[in-house]
Amino acid sequence: MIRRRTDLPLSRDPSVRLLPWIIGLMTYLACLMLAGSLLLSELLGQWTSGLSGTVTVQVLPREREPARQLDQRVDKLVRILQRTDGIAGARAVPLDEVAALLEPWLGGTTALEALPLPRLIDVRLDMTDAPPMEALKTMLSNADPGALLDDHGIWQDQLAGLVGALELVAGFVVLLVGLATVGIVIFATRSGMAAHQDVIEVLHLIGAEDGYIARQFQGLALSQGLRGGIIGIAMGAATIWGLGYAADHIDSAILPQVRLLAWHWVVLASLPAVTALIARSTARRTVMRSLTRMV
Repeated sequence: MIRRRTDLPLSRDPSVRLLPWIIGLMTYLACLMLAGSLLLSELLGQWTSGLSGTVTVQVLPREREPARQLDQRVDKLVRILQRTDGIAGARAVPLDEVAALLEPWLGGTTALEALPLPRLIDVRLDMTDAPPMEALKTMLSNADPGALLDDHGIWQDQLAGLVGALELVAGFVVLLVGLATVGIVIFATRSGMAAHQDVIEVLHLIGAEDGYIARQFQGLALSQGLRGGIIGIAMGAATIWGLGYAADHIDSAILPQVRLLAWHWVVLASLPAVTALIARSTARRTVMRSLTRMV
């Protein structure tokens, strides 16, 4: 393998030996933050897409109301909804489906039978001509005072706000990690320049330009940053895989099945290159600025 000729023994500096591992730790943290942010965005997209264009009507049972009479009320509301303009379809959700939704929280069907569960009506809206929610609520309450309309809007807004706040925090952490990486490279570069100041002065005396000296530091920073980025992304991928493996073996209907998509992995795989370019640019600027002060 052909190596570029260097006049500064930078690779033997103690600070340089630790640089890839410190950059690897920074890249690892950035990888986890980015992966968490991407997973939250994907999860929010799945939830909102599953609820878009649908509303739910709850029919509350009256005190000591027979099941047959409650079914008649539900059937009446379903027929009204099916005749309403802007409604693409309406169906009464069977009790076994309601029980399956509540089972993770309330237990088996035996425990659910003793509870006065509301009946649910799943309503699909015609998105080209959807009726106003307030008018739909008024119509349902006039038809049956025990009918409640849930358009999922408040819940979706709160969830979107929470996910947005978490993404903002993740972005802030990634920014701090980037700034810490820049600070580490600046410290290592200045330490190398201080350790080899005599050699740098000799190079200046024999006609070496500032760019030539800067290229030696930036080349080392590029290779060390790339090495550290690969270490960090490898640890991050192993952690993500381990967490996904553990989640797959949790038998729970509460946890959603969310996976990183192909383009998510492409974004994460670009971290070593980004880290290396940041290290290279930081080293060059640090050297050029320091050499200007030395002149």
